[in-house]
Amino acid sequence: MKIGDLRASHEVRGIGLAVGSGVSFGTLAIVAKLAYEEGADSLPLLGARFALATLLIVLFCLATGRRLWPGRHGAVKLLLLGGFGYGFEASLFFLALEHAPAGVVGLIFYSFPIWTNIIGIATGLERPSLRVLIALIVGTAGVASIFAVSGAGLLGPLLALAAAVVVAVYLILSQIVLRKQDAPTTALWTSAGAAVTVGTVALVGRGELPGDALPHASALALASAVAFLLLYAAIKRIGSARSAIANMVEPITTVLLAALILGEELTLRMGIGAALVISALPILVSAEARRDVVAPSDSS
Repeated sequence: MKIGDLRASHEVRGIGLAVGSGVSFGTLAIVAKLAYEEGADSLPLLGARFALATLLIVLFCLATGRRLWPGRHGAVKLLLLGGFGYGFEASLFFLALEHAPAGVVGLIFYSFPIWTNIIGIATGLERPSLRVLIALIVGTAGVASIFAVSGAGLLGPLLALAAAVVVAVYLILSQIVLRKQDAPTTALWTSAGAAVTVGTVALVGRGELPGDALPHASALALASAVAFLLLYAAIKRIGSARSAIANMVEPITTVLLAALILGEELTLRMGIGAALVISALPILVSAEARRDVVAPSDSS
């Protein structure tokens, strides 16, 4: 197989991994809502989610022979990345939901691919690309079509915007960290960092996590473990900016599952939005690779 064909296959695989992570992340809101119906509070639920996800990733690493220890400095960096990156973002997102309608929060939060691309270009991790820009515009238009926007105060939208910027920074930092770490090890220690941070806050807050909600917490953990593993593998191959765009399938998954499981309404606008997001993916695949793309022979 020619080098160009290998690279193209590598790119397609990277996009596929990012899409898979987006689908996994898209299940979380549905399962969380089912857990809330059983009386669970958000912070204990998040703490259990990250703790159980960490355990599952440990089992995955042991089963596949991946290393568990990233080195002392690596462990500290990854714990901080998970605790103050993903854990902080998740807390901001849930706080935003308490102060604004879900449609408003979702629409603002899913601007994170824009911020990821802007930061990536500003830091030199990514180079400007017309096709990536087109994919970003098409995908963003699709996400905007999916969410119903209603009136909201200022606090909720600001929290959602803060969550979007934090997750963008988190993705960019993940790309930098993954230059020296493999994806499963990164997933393990960032998940552990989020578990420690959110779990500590949950213990202080003394929220409720009834026994009836534990199956839902386990389902959240499984989806999170899969999403983390796939996302970091995608970032290592195609970078954080392109992975963020491919992750726009997340709200499509959420909307479809809400209709199937919760009986929520599907509208024509949602269908158009889904079609736009999906149409952005082949554009993204055809775009030129980022300048420091991992070689196709990389096994991570």
